Amino acid sequence: MNILLFKKARKSFWFIPVVFSLFSLILAIITFYFDSWLSHNDYPLFPKVLFSNFDLSTMIISTIASSIMTMTTITFSTIMVVLTTFLSQYSPRTLQNFINDRPTQRVLAIFVSGVVYCITLLILLRDESGQDLYISSAFAGIVAIVCLFVFVYFVHHVSNWVKVSNLIHNITIKTNKKIDTSYLFRKNDVEKDEAPPELNDAFFEDIEPIYISSKQTGYLQELDINGMIKKAAKDEAIIRMLKKPGEYLLEDTPVITVWTSNQEINKDSYLNFLIIGPDKEPIEDIELGIRKLVEIALRAISPAINDPNTAKNCIEEIGIILSKLAKHKLPSSYLSDENKVVRIILEQPTFVDYLYKSFYQLRHYGKHDISIITEMLGSLKMIAENNNEETKNIVWTFKNHILEGIDYSSLQSLDMQYLMRHLEELAISTQNPDWDKDEIRNRFFPEVYKTEDALPTD
Repeated sequence: MNILLFKKARKSFWFIPVVFSLFSLILAIITFYFDSWLSHNDYPLFPKVLFSNFDLSTMIISTIASSIMTMTTITFSTIMVVLTTFLSQYSPRTLQNFINDRPTQRVLAIFVSGVVYCITLLILLRDESGQDLYISSAFAGIVAIVCLFVFVYFVHHVSNWVKVSNLIHNITIKTNKKIDTSYLFRKNDVEKDEAPPELNDAFFEDIEPIYISSKQTGYLQELDINGMIKKAAKDEAIIRMLKKPGEYLLEDTPVITVWTSNQEINKDSYLNFLIIGPDKEPIEDIELGIRKLVEIALRAISPAINDPNTAKNCIEEIGIILSKLAKHKLPSSYLSDENKVVRIILEQPTFVDYLYKSFYQLRHYGKHDISIITEMLGSLKMIAENNNEETKNIVWTFKNHILEGIDYSSLQSLDMQYLMRHLEELAISTQNPDWDKDEIRNRFFPEVYKTEDALPTD
């Protein structure tokens, strides 16, 4: 539980500024005592031009503190403008991408820590100390110069972030990174996603299940799978998760079922491996990244925005994510411990589920736009080209779902030729070169081609 809470805290907007502020507070105290040490040793190490008297030092430090605070205010205002743009133009789910962006958090942290550093020095400096000269103002000046260059970098960083192409690519990079680092994707428990022989009906009938209910209301955001497996192994138990991350839990809703012969277990301790919060978005979820790209694409093809090229870019990036996802062995529903004993039963999505969730809304709202349709077929072709035969067969079958939803009455003959050419390319990439074109025409758009002249040329 502590690991999950720490992960959640690290992703918070305040975490890095707090860490930097504590560091600047310590640095200000060190600077004060270093200044005092210099005065007692006749100001060695540094040229006298860097030193100033008490009045000038306090004036310089207070001016720098005010300037950094002004830059901090401008930074906050810029962040709010970017968040408003993301909210209105792209998707509410994209807000956390900018908020959780490490460079953005570090810029804000540097400004906040600069203010803390200068204010702490002002509090510590005393005219009654008998010290003639101070070097603290010179160190405050260095902090001001650093903050100035950071501010210039922040302006450049924001100008790149508001570009929708950079936002889309950033979502893709983060989602692909989650695929590589996710515990479930790195853990290969069984070769096939099927129940082991020992988990038959007799096993579940012989042992009385223990139901564990939620103690609070909210969305299930995260599971500590590794900790739960170790706990189940210690209790010699098998756990079935009744809820998945992203689902809403009411108080006293059953969330875990435990089968064990050890009746002395503390069942409520299993709730410590869950994070429940007010937000639906899980802390780490691959589907969330795909959902963000889908929502950006849907807004782009809406009549209010009418930007199909952005939608095509999103569909291409979705194809990149799905292509990488297909290369990995998808997590099994049966998770085992170090001794290969199944400890957790957790429902996992299949690759077809990922395909459906990626394209079903785009197919519905883009059925009138041939460029959106063909881009989806091109994305499927990208997935098929880089994966095994099983994935190729899944992709070739899934293309029927897209074809079934097209509004063929709104397409012209050249549109149909363009569509058939993309189907031809998809057939080649999925190793179906002998596909029956007439069967496709008769099944999906029999009324489109009235005469032989209207048929697309091969």
